[in-house]
Amino acid sequence: MARERLLSFDPITGLKSWFSSSEENQGSWHIRYEQDCEAALEANKRAQNEAFDRRSDMWHAAHIPAAILMEWLVKYGVRYWDKNHAPAVRRLLNHPDYRYLRVNHFIM
Repeated sequence: MARERLLSFDPITGLKSWFSSSEENQGSWHIRYEQDCEAALEANKRAQNEAFDRRSDMWHAAHIPAAILMEWLVKYGVRYWDKNHAPAVRRLLNHPDYRYLRVNHFIM
């Protein structure tokens, strides 16, 4: 039977890493990530209702929790910190499935 144990916890982001292994499944092991994103997503929703200065040179586009960044890396191979992946990050932020990450309603 596989048992899970806490591998790491980041108190700043709230991201937890869990490790599990299983002798029954040919000695396989897994790392699972978990983060409570509720507060960040609620803050994004509030920010979407606020006005922003369109004349500004820079706009705050999104707040992306670490768990979502990990999801993007695993599902799509997108590394948000890699400037070569900027078009993919823009595509994901403009996708309806990730609209809750946006803090403003403009399209990039």
